[in-house]
Amino acid sequence: MHGKMAQKEGQFTSILARTNSGLRIFETAMTEAKIPYHLVGKSGFWSQPEVKAILAYLGCCSYPADWLIAGAIRAPFWPSKFLPKTKLLAALKEQQQCETDPGRKGAYFAYLVRIPETLVDAKNLKSLSEFTAFLHSLSRYRDLPPADALKSVISALKAVEYYSVEEDHIDSDPVENLIELVKLAGRYSSIKEFLDFTRRASAASKSKKGVALSTCHSAKGMEFNTVYLVGCQEGMMPHAKATDLQEESNIFFVACSRAERELHISYAGQPSPFLKDVVKCKKLEEPAQ
Repeated sequence: MHGKMAQKEGQFTSILARTNSGLRIFETAMTEAKIPYHLVGKSGFWSQPEVKAILAYLGCCSYPADWLIAGAIRAPFWPSKFLPKTKLLAALKEQQQCETDPGRKGAYFAYLVRIPETLVDAKNLKSLSEFTAFLHSLSRYRDLPPADALKSVISALKAVEYYSVEEDHIDSDPVENLIELVKLAGRYSSIKEFLDFTRRASAASKSKKGVALSTCHSAKGMEFNTVYLVGCQEGMMPHAKATDLQEESNIFFVACSRAERELHISYAGQPSPFLKDVVKCKKLEEPAQ
């Protein structure tokens, strides 16, 4: 799709996927091709809290910038679990506002090391010290390939264990999203290069124009001239983790009914059994080209 065409017709076009991880490849491709797009509702890979949290910690491997430390503090993992998050972030911000050099970078980490007693109550000092020590320990991963560094950070945070005890969320499975993130990191040669891309992708996802990207659920109640329903294959539609096939059938119908004029359906491997109800074609049994 040409960039200018996307700008002109994007508000009439949507790409729908069963899950947020299914949208990731399109977010990446459009970011790299500089094609404007916007996300519908809570859709989008880069907007998922587990992705933002892990990237904050990964960034601290190279340089503990203030916004990265703030992201690490907000994260739900064990290093910051027992910190008074709101109070600590407010104290760090207040301390920075008192700086004689307002443009100073990396101030948060300096405060955590030098004046922790001014940031939290005495009862929280141990937790804060453990958090600061963990941030410092991340520097050992800074020279690793980004995929290896990411795996190490995820392991150190016990992120997979943390999300594995939560209820399954088919639209956006945190563990599945972390696996996707590691795969994507493997395309880059350094942490900095990978993080530069993730920042561009995250910024692009905040656009309010262009092609609409959405999960099938988030698109409910909306209509588009043209809809591309992607990943319509066994294991995804219906989803492998689904227990209610009728609900999955309803989701498929909702996705198809979002198109006012044109509906394009694609799949890889074995097509969804739902397609047999709407398309009568011998080629349906053949893998998509």
